[in-house]
Amino acid sequence: MGSRNDDREHAGFEDPAARLSRRYWGALAIVALLLVFSQVVVQPPTLRLLTDAPTINVAGRQRMLSQRIAKAGLAMKGAADEVERAARRDELVKVLAIWTEAHDQLRREESAGAADLRQGVELHEAFEQLEPFYERMRDAAASLLADDGDAGLAGLLTAETEYLPRMDRVVGLYEREAQAHVNRLSRVGWGVTALTLLALAGIGRFVLNPATDLIGRQVAALRGSRDEMEERVRLRTIELQRLNHDLAREVAERVRAEGRQRAAVEQFSHVARITAVGEMASGLAHELNQPLGAIANYTEGCLVALAAPTPALDEVRGVLERILATTLRAGAIVQRIRRFVTRHESVREPIDPNRLVRDVEEFLNDEVRRRGVTLTLDLARDLPSSTGDSVQIQQVLVNLLRNALDALSASQTQNRTVVIATKPDGDGGVEFRVTDNGEGIRTDRLDQIFDAYFSTRVEGMGMGLAISRTIVEAHHGRIRVESEPGVRTTFRFTLPASDIADEREDAEGEGGRGEGGA
Repeated sequence: MGSRNDDREHAGFEDPAARLSRRYWGALAIVALLLVFSQVVVQPPTLRLLTDAPTINVAGRQRMLSQRIAKAGLAMKGAADEVERAARRDELVKVLAIWTEAHDQLRREESAGAADLRQGVELHEAFEQLEPFYERMRDAAASLLADDGDAGLAGLLTAETEYLPRMDRVVGLYEREAQAHVNRLSRVGWGVTALTLLALAGIGRFVLNPATDLIGRQVAALRGSRDEMEERVRLRTIELQRLNHDLAREVAERVRAEGRQRAAVEQFSHVARITAVGEMASGLAHELNQPLGAIANYTEGCLVALAAPTPALDEVRGVLERILATTLRAGAIVQRIRRFVTRHESVREPIDPNRLVRDVEEFLNDEVRRRGVTLTLDLARDLPSSTGDSVQIQQVLVNLLRNALDALSASQTQNRTVVIATKPDGDGGVEFRVTDNGEGIRTDRLDQIFDAYFSTRVEGMGMGLAISRTIVEAHHGRIRVESEPGVRTTFRFTLPASDIADEREDAEGEGGRGEGGA
């Protein structure tokens, strides 16, 4: 396709779109010129017509005013009484003032615009011929107003007779000039209309028709491309369906493998918990021996008190209450051990991070004391809410705490200390931290520390940290270790906030449902 375009360019081929674009802009230029022509040639005469109309009206009104002056003079002369004569006199004064002002206005406009009129010379001559009779008529009216004599009235009527035809000539010249403007504008308007029609015809012939043809060819080409694309899409769809089927089969196999892995992890977790309890058996026996011994002593005391001639029932009741409390304490110890080692299905539920830490402290408190270790809790308040399997998270904490206790037992550290801390992490979740001040871990072993069957202790199975990592990752968290040899070792693991964990669980659930459906 590219080579054909290159051949056309070398052969002098011109892009139709570029050619149409030039024609279109040329047509726009013609229309713009017509608009400019209208503004320059048509608009000024039109405006002149609008300004000439008041002048023609004033000139026409002068004829009427001159007749009103003559009529007012006759009426004043023939008035029956003084009141009527005074009224006619006032009318004559008023009309004479208007007539005089209008005449002065016409002369000013004639002087200012004579050069713009084709008949300017003729109009000037007409005004010059009119002027003497205007003055005679004005003087006669003034004389009539002065003495009411017959000579003034006769002069007024005579001057009016000469004034009217000359005023008619002035009005006619104005009207003829206006008519000439109208005729000229009509011709120019028809010319502009003809040019506009020609421009529109040119746009249709040289722009619209070629554009329509070009669009038609492009539509036909697009139809062909669409048919070709549909065929390619059909073939690609068949291929994608086959690949999707293969992918669904692989995903289903992976889901089954993950299920087997989870079952194995749960089994290993159960074994690890039982192993941990076995390793703590002596400590647990000591922890249970205390309340059992107390129960025996309290019971013996009750028997002695009851054998007395007058038993102290209040004292016996108090002892029995202590026996009950001690029995409940022993039962709580047994229940705690049973809950820890019992195998169960993984359940997601709201968890209290600080409560889990306190339960682990209580569970391992006796072993911590036996090993001479100081256990400190640094628990943050107002932690974000999180969800998970509380027993599994407890198992991670037990593994990390026992790992720290083992490390301290193997070290020469004097003040053996373990700190369990909680705090919000940077992603809105919760971070757990277990730190001991033992000998630390060698740098070359840090990358292997979470591998299965890897242990730094001869008697260790090497599964505790591997199981811990599996549990944390199953909760969509992260676990890592930091160590300064001879100073401290810190294990950190995080759990996401409840909303993030729920979104990830939903996404995995939808993925599993889609895979099963495939």
